Amino acid sequence: MTADAALAALRHSVPSDTEREPHDFPLDGLLPRIAFSPSDRREVATLLHTAAEHDLVVVPLGSRTALTFGRPLDRYDVALDVRGLHRVVEYVPEDLTVTVEAGTTLGQLQQTLGEHGQYLPVDPPPDDRVSIGGMLATARPGAWRGQTAGIRDVVIGLTVALPDGSLAKSGGRVVKNVSGYDLHRLHTGALGAFGVVIEASFKLAPLPAATQSLALRCASLGDAVRLAGALRDATLAVRALAVVAPRAAAHAGLSHEPHVLIECAGVVAAVERSLTDTRDIAGRSGAMVTEPRGKPWARLRALAGDEDATVVRMGAPPSALEEILTAAREAGCQAWGYPGTGSVIGHAAAGLEAGALSSLRAHAEARGGFLQIEAASAELRRRVDPFSLGERECIVRLRDQLDPRRTINRGRWMEGL
Repeated sequence: MTADAALAALRHSVPSDTEREPHDFPLDGLLPRIAFSPSDRREVATLLHTAAEHDLVVVPLGSRTALTFGRPLDRYDVALDVRGLHRVVEYVPEDLTVTVEAGTTLGQLQQTLGEHGQYLPVDPPPDDRVSIGGMLATARPGAWRGQTAGIRDVVIGLTVALPDGSLAKSGGRVVKNVSGYDLHRLHTGALGAFGVVIEASFKLAPLPAATQSLALRCASLGDAVRLAGALRDATLAVRALAVVAPRAAAHAGLSHEPHVLIECAGVVAAVERSLTDTRDIAGRSGAMVTEPRGKPWARLRALAGDEDATVVRMGAPPSALEEILTAAREAGCQAWGYPGTGSVIGHAAAGLEAGALSSLRAHAEARGGFLQIEAASAELRRRVDPFSLGERECIVRLRDQLDPRRTINRGRWMEGL
């Protein structure tokens, strides 16, 4: 079948009013041959099935806040805009659960939940513009990771469209329905390699009655790491805790010195006690305590999702936090890290050379960690694999079962996938 015949078959498989202008969906300097924005789950499944039958590569897109995440595509035939799927399917405030379609933005969801005094306790970069589907596909953590549950841990069910035309479901819409192996964890962070997320069910949390941040200025980066460790081990109502190296601190609106940035959240009494204890612990360490102005957390979150820069996320045991932060700084990054997880973010506005990235990866891996490229130019992502993947054989077998023709995001997650 010719290319034109394949595109014609795709057009006939879904309603004509779902077709969109391909020039609106550039990715890595490429344009799709055709684009669609379905508003129904069955339309998505049918489109995937037809594309698979005609060897067309489909790229799911939502808010498009992570276009430089993953490897450059091997091919880009069909843009699948999921923003037409934006309904809150079911929300039961009494059960602290919600089911929402993948094209809904996190901000839209948080606004709905906030009307009932609840929220989804995740803060992925760059901000609340991220779509639910994109948030799950990339699984990028924010400052709350390590203090609250991760994205994988708040998902209790998924509906996923597969290239064979089926709609697969895992988990449920209430927490008690989840048992055995949670297949939805398989799709979280897989960049669509195993199917396109259509809707997701989450467990929620009550909005904290009070939140307050403190900035703790330290004499050295080592002092900041040790202070953050002491705060991590204390009994505090902490929602976010970070060690911020000088350049990143200045970007966040703090002085150009090492800082510990802490956010306490919860009931009023717990927050007040935690702030008092934080000041006491900081005072004993010699740190200067201030209440930050502006939005330092939002600034760091945006920096972690900056697609015009090279952004890396490195992980290692928390005991190696100072070493990893120092390595990121010496490579030319604005850097900050989270002692709860050992995760370090490095942001290089002018980019990084392939050799520098490889050295940073080797540094992290030598300490039992990893390096993942969160954003970079297409050329750099061709030269340096964005991911540190060790279970290739298992992933290939799963891909062979769920998407044997590599219809979805071919090559974006791993070469050959």
